[in-house]
Amino acid sequence: MTALHNDGQKAAPAGYREPEGDKRTKDDKRTKDDKGNTESAQKNRPHGARGIAFCGMFTAVAIVMGYIESFIVIPGLLPGMKLGLANCVILFVLMGYGFGSAAFVSLVRIIAVNSLFGNMTAAVFSLVGAALSILVMSMLKKSGRFSMVGISLAGGVAHNLGQVLVAMIIFENVGMFCYFPALIVTGIAAGVFVGILSGLVYAKVQRRL
Repeated sequence: MTALHNDGQKAAPAGYREPEGDKRTKDDKRTKDDKGNTESAQKNRPHGARGIAFCGMFTAVAIVMGYIESFIVIPGLLPGMKLGLANCVILFVLMGYGFGSAAFVSLVRIIAVNSLFGNMTAAVFSLVGAALSILVMSMLKKSGRFSMVGISLAGGVAHNLGQVLVAMIIFENVGMFCYFPALIVTGIAAGVFVGILSGLVYAKVQRRL
């Protein structure tokens, strides 16, 4: 005996097996739909002069946010710890435009900010931390198993790990690794904050495209 679905169509009886031909047709259609969505997303990505303009705009926003963040002092944080407002831009670019664009924006931002407001030693810390962070976030994004908050959280921890490793090398002191447990906590907190904020902005932008 067969049952009816909510739309009035008959459901398949118990023990029924879908013909291989119909199954292949559905699988092929699903594959084409996925391919079409991927191609559509790639078309929405900026290329050429438009791509350069987009990267320049995102870089400018990241620089401004990093500058604003330098005036925000949170009691109780270790020296050098920040909310990571500029990382919102990096995460947004990574999710929307890929690893290359995110790496470019991050590199230009770090060089510009440290040239104007910092020093080259700080730039080394930032470069290593950012490189490790973007690499980890890119791998998690490609896996397709993590939300934007999860990706951001892992990126925050990876960023702090990179900076601790640089400190151990520069100061030739393995004891610097003792700071890492505290940095894990702040990295998780900052990663969740950045992930939620970036997710809200990314969702709104996607709805407008």
